Amino acid sequence: MVRQNGLPEFLHGVFWALWTLVWLVLAVGGVSVWAQTAKVDQAAKSDKDRITLGNGDTLTGKVGKVVYGNVSFHSDELGDLTIPLIKIEEMHTATEFAAGAKTERLTKKNVAEQVPVGKIALENETLSVMLTQGAVREFPVKDLNFMLDEQAYRRDLHNQSDFLYGWYGTATLGATVVTSTNSAQTYTGTVGLVRAIPTIAGLPAGSKTILNLSASYGLAKDPEIVSGSDVFQTASVTKTDILHGDLEYDKFFTPMVFGLVSGSADHNFGNGLQLQQAYGAGVGWAILRSPQNDLAVRASLQYEQQQFYNGITSGLGTPTENLVSASIGETWSRTFPHSIKFNEYVTLNPTFNVVRAYSGVAGAGFLFPVYKNLNFSVTTTDNYLGDPPEGFLRNTFQFTTGVTYTLK
Repeated sequence: MVRQNGLPEFLHGVFWALWTLVWLVLAVGGVSVWAQTAKVDQAAKSDKDRITLGNGDTLTGKVGKVVYGNVSFHSDELGDLTIPLIKIEEMHTATEFAAGAKTERLTKKNVAEQVPVGKIALENETLSVMLTQGAVREFPVKDLNFMLDEQAYRRDLHNQSDFLYGWYGTATLGATVVTSTNSAQTYTGTVGLVRAIPTIAGLPAGSKTILNLSASYGLAKDPEIVSGSDVFQTASVTKTDILHGDLEYDKFFTPMVFGLVSGSADHNFGNGLQLQQAYGAGVGWAILRSPQNDLAVRASLQYEQQQFYNGITSGLGTPTENLVSASIGETWSRTFPHSIKFNEYVTLNPTFNVVRAYSGVAGAGFLFPVYKNLNFSVTTTDNYLGDPPEGFLRNTFQFTTGVTYTLK
C-alpha cells in the first residue's frame, strides 16, 4: 500500500480554493467587458450617439467599440446590440474615438501618430474623424479596422490598464455520483484564463498572461460480496487524483516574436507522481494571431523537479530527481461557424541529465455554444511520464465532458 504524506491534501486544498474563487469571479463578473449602461434620448446634438440603419431605422444610445466588422451599441429601447458595420448607413458619436484603418501598419512606436482620435461621422461609406484641432481624417468604411473609446484606447494602445483588465477564458465543471452496492464519485474542474494586451488582434502586440488550472478526483468502492460459500466480489478501492496548474507570461518584441517565463506544478496519483514542478524561460513565435485562428510555438529551458510517493515501505517509487530540461510545444485555437471552438496543444519535455525522466502532455477539445455564456465541452488529455515508479503506467488518458462558462 502506498503511504501518502500531507502534500497531496495540501495541494487539493489550494487548488480547490483557487478554483472556487475564480468560478465565483466569473459567475458574478462575467458580463461583457464592453457593455454600456448610459441612458439615451433622441436629441441628435446631446451626449448620445446616433446610428441610422440601411432600412431607415434610427437608434440613439452609446457606441462601445467597433471590431471585426461589428459595432457594439447600447440602446435604451433594445438594450445591448451587436450590429454588422455593413448594415449601418450613418453613425455619429458625441464622444471621441480612436479609429484605425486596415491599410495602416501599426507598431508600438507609430501608433500614437497613425491612429486619429476624435468624434466620428460615418456617411456615404466614408468614415470621418473630427480631430480636436479642427482637422479631419477620412478613409473608406470598408478599411475600418477598429474603433475604441478614449478609455479603451489608452488601455489597449498605451498599456494604461490594471491587472484585472483584459481577462477572458473558460471555467468547466463536471461531476458523477453513484450510490448503490458499489459506490463511485468523480469530480472534474478546469479554469483557463488569458489576458492579452491589447485585447484586439491586429493591434501592436504587447503582452499575454496565461493561467490554467485543472483537477480530476474520483473514488470507487466495491465491498466484498459473498454468495453462499463463494466470494462473488472482493473488496477494493480505486482512486483517481490528478492536479495541474501552470502560469506563463509573454512579452512581445515584434508582432510575432516574444519572450516568455513560465512555471507549472503537477500531481498525478495514476503515475505515482507526488509533485512535479518546473520553472523556465524561453522564446516563442506567434505564427497566426486573429480571433478565429491563433497558432503559436514555444521553446524554453527549465529547471524541473520530480517527487514520487515514498517507496521505502511500499517497495514502489524512485528518488526525488532534479532535472535540467527543455520545453517544446505548440498551441492552436480555431473558431468555426456558429461559434464552435476547437483548442489543441502539445508539449514535450526532454531532459538532459536524466534522459529517462522525459515527459509530455497533449490535449484537444471542442466547445459548443448552448445559451449565452454557457457551453457544452468535450476534451481529451494525455499525460506521459517517462520514469514512473515500479508498478505504475506511463500514460494517463482523460476524456471529459462538462458544462463550460465563458468569460468574454
